[in-house]
Amino acid sequence: MIKLNRKLFWDVEFEDLDYKKHADFLISRVLIYGDKEDYKEMRKQYNIEKIKEVAQKTDYPDKKSPNFWSLIFNIPLESFKCIKKSSTKKQSIFSQR
Repeated sequence: MIKLNRKLFWDVEFEDLDYKKHADFLISRVLIYGDKEDYKEMRKQYNIEKIKEVAQKTDYPDKKSPNFWSLIFNIPLESFKCIKKSSTKKQSIFSQR
């Protein structure tokens, strides 16, 4: 059993989380809010391919995180869902305010 930082899961009942059933949620939280130690603990439970898969479909609250994980995992930045989503939004000079 891995020992993730409970502070990463402030908004849920930590005891109710299942490492298999809630894998995507747990991995996303570590990728977004975790530190080096959280990442090391996560790697004990999940293989790198699963982590890369989740990394690409996570909605990051900033633009630094997908850039960082893109470099760490050697994944093209364009493969990240949040990058695709933001790049498809077109702005109009005529948009209403």
